[in-house]
Amino acid sequence: MEIGTGKSRFIKFNKSEKYMYKILGSTSIIGYTNHFDYEGDFILTARVGANAGTIYRESGKVKISDNTVFIKASQINFLYYVLTNYNLKRLSFGTGQPLIKSSELNKLKLEVPTNELEQQELGVIFFTIDTLIAANEYNLKNALNIRGRFNLHLLM
Repeated sequence: MEIGTGKSRFIKFNKSEKYMYKILGSTSIIGYTNHFDYEGDFILTARVGANAGTIYRESGKVKISDNTVFIKASQINFLYYVLTNYNLKRLSFGTGQPLIKSSELNKLKLEVPTNELEQQELGVIFFTIDTLIAANEYNLKNALNIRGRFNLHLLM
């Protein structure tokens, strides 16, 4: 596992055949470029500000902005859910803008299975549960929208 702060220099472009490598910012993809500095599976969070501690995942050949802390690991799904449960926001400090430093993440002690196959299997289970929850929420929202339109038509 590797933990650090992005150090990429870049000019942002829209995605195209020439500009195919993602530029990762503190909360999402912020653009594309024609070179990459990092490669692998990443968990990312804002280093400073209101989003410090809010995490997301990305994979591939990328550039990472300097306001972003990254964790590069092999069992990214498992680690993502462990860190989501841990709530990294509680590591942030500062009186003005919250701040998370990669050195604080390096000090973090988590109890996790040491067997990579077990981590992988748990990651798949967590991802599957997350996907099922999202699908059910989507279906419920659509069902309520359809019902709302149906009831509206009955009233007219």
